[in-house]
Amino acid sequence: MKKTYLLSLALFFLQTTLFAAPAPDFTVTTSDGQTRKLYQDYVNQQKVVVLEIFFTTCPPCSAHAPHFQTLYQNMQATYPGKVEFMLLSELSADTDPVVNAYLAAKSLTMPAAGSSGGSLAAVQPYKSGNFGLFLGTPTFIVIAPGTGEVFFDIRGFSAQQTMGLISQKISELLPVTEDCFLKSYFENPVSDVQITVDAPAFDTTFTASGSYSVSDIAEIQSASYTITPFKGDNPLLGFSTFDMILMAKHILGITPLTEPWQLIAADLNCSGAITTSDIVEGRKLILGINNGFPGCGGASWRFVADPAESPANGSCVNFRGVKLGDLNGNYFTSNDIDERNRSALRIEDLRLQRGQTYRVPIRTRSAFRLLGFQLSLGLHQEALRIHRIESQTLRDFDRENYNLDLQRTEGYVPISWSVADNPVELRADDVLLALEVEALQSGLLSDLLGLRQHIRAEAYEASGEIRELELEWTQKLTLLPTSFSLSPNPASNLVSVTFNAEREGDVLLQMLDLQGKVVLEKTHPATPGWNQAELIPDIPLSGLYVVKVNGNSAGKVMFNGKR
Repeated sequence: MKKTYLLSLALFFLQTTLFAAPAPDFTVTTSDGQTRKLYQDYVNQQKVVVLEIFFTTCPPCSAHAPHFQTLYQNMQATYPGKVEFMLLSELSADTDPVVNAYLAAKSLTMPAAGSSGGSLAAVQPYKSGNFGLFLGTPTFIVIAPGTGEVFFDIRGFSAQQTMGLISQKISELLPVTEDCFLKSYFENPVSDVQITVDAPAFDTTFTASGSYSVSDIAEIQSASYTITPFKGDNPLLGFSTFDMILMAKHILGITPLTEPWQLIAADLNCSGAITTSDIVEGRKLILGINNGFPGCGGASWRFVADPAESPANGSCVNFRGVKLGDLNGNYFTSNDIDERNRSALRIEDLRLQRGQTYRVPIRTRSAFRLLGFQLSLGLHQEALRIHRIESQTLRDFDRENYNLDLQRTEGYVPISWSVADNPVELRADDVLLALEVEALQSGLLSDLLGLRQHIRAEAYEASGEIRELELEWTQKLTLLPTSFSLSPNPASNLVSVTFNAEREGDVLLQMLDLQGKVVLEKTHPATPGWNQAELIPDIPLSGLYVVKVNGNSAGKVMFNGKR
């Protein structure tokens, strides 16, 4: 009996030392339908992989199952994100339904692959003798992170002892080391950072959140290498038109940026300098023209070594992350705005008629000393089209401040406007913007237009206060159908518009040329019943013009060009 014990022990050491070689890669589809690749999903991500070769009617496999599950839960808790267990069946009869039934019966929660998922090809190299004598099922194999080194047939004299040996091997491969941090300048951990380790004869890439280590990569222990962090997701997060105001103030010397991290964050084209080109890049991102920062190679973050040093002998480097565009640290702080700092933009609701074009003023409910704002107008793509956005109150507002192209594909129109100094003084009920819209279908404007959370709707006061914007719909004065008349017609220097109103309120009178351009408009206070208002052009007009009352056609009038 003693000789048998010594022989078994010798076999264990022989097979876990002499046959330490890289594992062959495999791709399997587990019984839950997930595709899993050994190197891409695990080894290259610096994870230990524990494989069990089994089949569902194997009695010793069933006896080991509860102990394997307990070890799996313990290792997941001890080394979160660094260990994965997987069952691979060697039996062709073990299809996905059979494997799923086995997992459920044994209360196993690790992934498993059957013959229909490619397990037979995955286990074949371990049964061929390349890694040692295959003694049947269950056979447990541990694969090292980074290198793929195989520790074959870890086997004890009981299920408990086998689990103990597997646990010991995992602890050897994942020693407790001091990790390096991935943090912001505000000490917030930065998540989902892609870490690339590049040595002359070796490279690997893995994802880390908040911290990372490279001490378990054998190939770099005695080599020179570089560590490069990269993060390119969510470029808009933490960035707004307010940040562009801060950039412009810095460029003009009004309020220079003083923190080193702010100077990194403001360089949106990664040129090494902060110029108006960075503001252009920022506005393109907010307006959806670009989906990132092209000059920065797809990165939405920059990383700075802290302290500036080179790694060696398996050491790592601490990195400080800077979110591009975030000049006030908004990425890691709450975006909630005090209810008292909210302000409404008023739009008078209209009943739209298919094929008609309307001018829609957007008015302020309260006064502003405005340095900038941003919002995104969402619309029903099949029912409404915005052709033009104008502003008579905002300095230098033009097509560079909005993007109409996204309304057809995404269903929204982003708008961004800002200045660095000389804020625009807006009174309550001033027209901030005027939309020219075409009704593709009939319906209420309030049902077809609203705010979209593509970007946060905000206004920026000269005091530095940020106000959240919301839309407020006001009721339109109802006019009785077919209740309009125009006189005289033809006209010389004026035309009187007579209409019938059901209640008191303001009505919008417009005169448009045949190309749809508004040449004259005025607001008239109406009373219930019949009303009359005069439209007097500033210059002599000649030709045919359309008169509209609250967007409804009141008819056409011919002007003879005389005064």
